[in-house]
Parts: sequence; structure tokens; C-alpha cells
Amino acid sequence: MRLIHLVIAVYAFWEAWDGARRLRHGLLKSLLFGGLGLIHGIVPCIGPAWYDRTVDPFSIHVAAGLYALCGIVLIGCGWHFYMIIASKKPYVQTFELLKHDQLQPRLNALFVLCAVVGVIAWLGWIHASGVTLANVLSARRMELREQRAGLLGAVWGNLFYISYFPGFLSPFLRGRYRVAGTVYPIVFALALFIFSRGTRGPAIGMLGSLIGGWVFAHRISLGRLMMATAAFGMIGMLTVAMLPLRHRMHSMTTGEMVTFVFSAEAYQDALTLDPLNYHDHFVGICALFPDFEPYVDGASYRRLAFFYLPGEYFPGLKPRDPNRVVAVALFGQKAIENNMMHPPGVFGDWYINFWGWRGLPFMFLEGVFLAWLSRQIVSNPWFLIGLGPQVIYLSVIGIRGQPYTVGLAGLLMLSLSYCLLKVLGLPVSPIRPQQQTVPSTPQQQMSSLPEQVATTA
Repeated sequence: MRLIHLVIAVYAFWEAWDGARRLRHGLLKSLLFGGLGLIHGIVPCIGPAWYDRTVDPFSIHVAAGLYALCGIVLIGCGWHFYMIIASKKPYVQTFELLKHDQLQPRLNALFVLCAVVGVIAWLGWIHASGVTLANVLSARRMELREQRAGLLGAVWGNLFYISYFPGFLSPFLRGRYRVAGTVYPIVFALALFIFSRGTRGPAIGMLGSLIGGWVFAHRISLGRLMMATAAFGMIGMLTVAMLPLRHRMHSMTTGEMVTFVFSAEAYQDALTLDPLNYHDHFVGICALFPDFEPYVDGASYRRLAFFYLPGEYFPGLKPRDPNRVVAVALFGQKAIENNMMHPPGVFGDWYINFWGWRGLPFMFLEGVFLAWLSRQIVSNPWFLIGLGPQVIYLSVIGIRGQPYTVGLAGLLMLSLSYCLLKVLGLPVSPIRPQQQTVPSTPQQQMSSLPEQVATTA
């Protein structure tokens, strides 16, 4: 059993290293395969024996392990297939484009606009929910989950995605804008975690936007690769430590919370906690679907196609959230009483949506799509600014198996960024290298930027 997970870990980390060698180009690949290798490879390999992890029979553990192995290899094959096709198409690196002097005033304006609107959107979202900041601070974590904010709240909630832009942009800026952009996401992340009573996603996303911008803005070296690895490790530590912290933070000061994050107590039983325990939950999903629970028949993706419809009025078009289906399947009455949602993990998502083993071929297509997306981020200013701020956060959410959240956030970020870039006169399409008799250098490509920006902006 451990041999299967060892093979998963070796293959996944080999792919992650392939992305890390050119980290600016392969950040998404490193995050995806590194996370999958950790959760489905390392943790089951070094953790307790299979019979101590779940009550499911050995055959189910083997099936889940083989499914994860086949899935991760197919994603890798799809990724390499696309990169072979795309390797012959030259492009100007977007992260070098954003450093050009001509774009600095426009990027400064984008930074200020997003910073101000992000805070206003957050406060507006809280106000539209019919509560105050004092209510939020005094409420239990799950108490306001079902608080309906109406149409106005939905608008504020969507505008909140703008708040991820300033931290990401800061490494591309200069002077006081860079300093402000570094402070902004750190302070905002702390506020989000405290006021949400321990919800990790937005706070992790805010810090991830700063780290992602730093990675894209600098050429990779051994020292920077080690710093990036340490930063990703910090994100992983926070993801694990915030889970026990949320249950006791109401009686802690800010200093005590920081101390707790760096204490050994925060990581006791870490291998059995979210998100490191997702392979064990995938084993449970394999045991329950479809023998005890029916497949959801692509519900996660049908919901995304009709995200604008209220599910209670259009259940045929926008079915029930599969996260709630999985929570009830795994935790029973406890999930119903506490209104729980539990993501199935990336392999569990494919398993319940696309009929078990028959869904494996789709993972090849997912690899192709993710490779295309990674290429767009490094070659298209619109995709870099639109998706770059959340590439770390969306990678974590994607590994947890939440395609609806990832897809909706991606669409909203791209829509908002397109409007902002057009208004500020920033380029929204790839800038191709000038056709020359000899290959152009990045410096030569950048020297022609004014004319190209004038054409594309």
C-alpha cells in the first residue's frame, strides 16, 4: 500500500521540480503537483497504516491509491502534451512587460484604485448582510454562514476580489507604492482572519497574492528558490495551524495567536487534519459512491454554468452543492446539524462528478487546460493581472476539489481586471516579439513596447 503512495510522491515531486526550475513559468505546475504529492503521496506513506486511518477495507484503499496515481500521471501527460504544441509559439514575458517605465503610472493608479475599492467592498459586504463589525467579532464562526446578503451583498462580494490585486502588484511597483503594497495584504489578511472568526481562505489568499507577485516579478536563482520554498511552506503551516487556532482564538490576543502558530501544539495530529487528510476522505468517497450515495453527474460543473441562478428556484439547472452531499455522506447527522460543507478533493471531485473510473480520461484534458492557463498567465497581461493574484489561493482550493469556487472566482477576476485594464489603458492581449532575421533579445523586445502598447491598449 505504501509503495503506491511512494510512487505518487516521486512522480508528483518530479513534476513539481520541473516547474520549479523556471518558477515564474511553472508556478502553477509546482503548486499543483507539489500539493498532490504531499496529500496523496507523502502523508499516506509516512502516516499510520491503512487500517488505522479509516474503517474501509484494504481493497478500497488500494483502489483509491491507484485512482490517484492514474489521475496524477494523466494530468502530467496532458500538461506535457500541450507544452510540446505551444513551445513553437514565441511571446514577450508579461512579468517583464509590467516593469516598463511607461506602464508605472498606470499600474500605480490600478494599485490605489484596487486597494480603496477592496476595503470598501469588504465593509459593504458586511453591511449588506445586516450585521455590524461588532456582531461579526462576537458571533461564533458558523453563526453567520447562512446570513443572506441579497443582490447588493453579491455585488460587494464580487468586488471584494479586487482586494487581491494590490499585494500582487507591489513587487512590480517602485518606492512608496511597493512598501504600501507589502503592508496592505499582511494587515488585511490579519483583519480577515480575525473578523471571520477563523476562516482561512481569504486570509491565505491575501498573503498568497503577495508571494505570487514576488515570484513573478523576480528572476529565479537558488537563493530566491529557497525563499519561495520557505514562503510556500509558511502558507502550508498557516493552513494547518489556523484550523485548531479558530477554536480558541476568541480567548487569545493577537500576540498569543502568532505565538500559537509557531508552537508545536498547533501541529499536533496535523496529518489527520484538513487539508492533509484529504486522501483518507477520498478513500471514504470511493467506499460510499455509488453503492450508498449516487454520483452527482457533473453537478459541480453544471452549477458553474448557471452560477447566476438561485439554486432553490432552479434545482434542475443548478443542483445541490456537492460539497454538502459529500459532507452528509462522510459525517452523517453531524453534517446536517452543523450545516457542514466538505470538499471532496481533486480526485474525489472527478470521482463523484464523472462516474468513478470512467472520469479518468477527463484528467488528461484537465492537464491540457491547466498547461494552457499557465501559459496564458506568463504571456498575457490580462491573465497575469487577472489570475496571478489568486494563483496560490486557487491552487489550494482546486486541490481541495472545489471547481465551482475556482471557476467562479477566475471568471470574476478576469472580468474585473479586463474592465480595469481597458479603463487605465493597460494592454489586455499578448505582445508578440518583432519578426526579425535573428532572434530578438528581451531587451530588444521591450524597446518596442511603446508602439505595441499603443496598439493593444
